[in-house]
Amino acid sequence: MEIDRKNLVEQYGRMVATIAHRMIQNKEIAKEAAQEVWYEIFKSLSSFNGNSELSTWIYTIAKRTILRYAQNEKVVTLLNLEQFRGLEEIEYSGSDEDRKEWVKERCDWCLTALNHCLNNDARLIFIFKENIGLSYKQISSIMEMSVENVRQISSRSITKISHFMNDTCPLYNPVGTCKCRICKQVYRIDLEKEYSTVLKMIRLADLYHKFEKDLPRKNYWEKFLD
Repeated sequence: MEIDRKNLVEQYGRMVATIAHRMIQNKEIAKEAAQEVWYEIFKSLSSFNGNSELSTWIYTIAKRTILRYAQNEKVVTLLNLEQFRGLEEIEYSGSDEDRKEWVKERCDWCLTALNHCLNNDARLIFIFKENIGLSYKQISSIMEMSVENVRQISSRSITKISHFMNDTCPLYNPVGTCKCRICKQVYRIDLEKEYSTVLKMIRLADLYHKFEKDLPRKNYWEKFLD
């Protein structure tokens, strides 16, 4: 089966990078993991026989490869996150023009850190469902779990993260008791107004999708297309 590599990475590059970014907090390690995913994909491309969806095959390789890199990621508790957010407020010292991007980047880091209250498998399922929008059936195939098991893990993860966000995040719940360390900066640039459409939907996935769109993951495939 002949597959155009350029089209392949254009279609899946950002999503592979998203998985690496959300699974691994260190940017350089996340980049290395994403690059190895593409190395493994291109090395095995000739063996793809069409017995599964191409996307399932790609995400299965991504799962296997990125999990190796994520083995040393620290799983945190919600109490750890509460304690961190209770530290001194982070001040901004740059220009007004750059303030919005500064806030968005730190909010995005917070979303990734929050994912780490889940174990590796639960975090991957959460990313596949909420960030990428895969069906439970496809996630089941990728994770080699039953659909019901995937549903249960996904539901528990969403509930766990949503409850925490509802109590602490000024974007997810502007009227909540915010404990965010950059809360003052968020309100100063009126991000909650910018995300008004997201807030009306009241879905965790919408907030993640907004950040994926506003701060797109870098694609790391260039060297594999030479």
